[in-house]
Amino acid sequence: MTHDLRLTTQLGSLFLDVHAEFANEMIVISGENGAGKSTLLRCIAGLEEVSGQICMHGQQWLDSSAGFVLPTEQRKLGFVWSEAVLLPWLTIEKNIILGVDEESLLWFEQLVEQLEIKHLLKRKPDVLSTGEAQRVSLARAIYRKPSILLLDEPFSAQAPDIRARLRQALQRLQKQLQIPIILVSHDVEDAKVLAQKHWRMREGKLMVSINRHSREDGNPYFESTGE
Repeated sequence: MTHDLRLTTQLGSLFLDVHAEFANEMIVISGENGAGKSTLLRCIAGLEEVSGQICMHGQQWLDSSAGFVLPTEQRKLGFVWSEAVLLPWLTIEKNIILGVDEESLLWFEQLVEQLEIKHLLKRKPDVLSTGEAQRVSLARAIYRKPSILLLDEPFSAQAPDIRARLRQALQRLQKQLQIPIILVSHDVEDAKVLAQKHWRMREGKLMVSINRHSREDGNPYFESTGE
């Protein structure tokens, strides 16, 4: 299934202008600070006023020409910002499952194992390291089985060895859930390892989209569109 973004908005000094199509795949966005990467995620999430169209999973999320905006809470989003926000009075386990009507024990156990947080479940957020809190935030977003996962520097506080394992875990989870994942990152390894599409942004515009394809021998080749 193809999803469609056609967005324009003026936010302060930034003019965002992004037209893109994508499937249920892993997309990494790179670009300089101020290029509009995080702003684009916020627009997809419905957290910024924006003009244009968003069509996800055959459902219209935004059609400004018709005056229609689907509220954020109805978009079934999962998002993780660079700074984790957890409820300090709840255990890690309760933070992850909060708000989910039907709890799947098998899915929960798979998730906390893959994100390496199983040993943290009975603790409170105030005793976690920044990296641990990031992984808990990632688990909370994925546990809900969202329609799309928006990640803003989700590995920024991870040690290199854990970061490498998290990339592999995220790839497995994306294949299992069959959803688009859009990940903002300054780490070239994230794009190199994860990206099925690599979007490069500059001054609010999507300048280059690099698509990864597989040859019959299993080796990748890349197709670039844009500037």
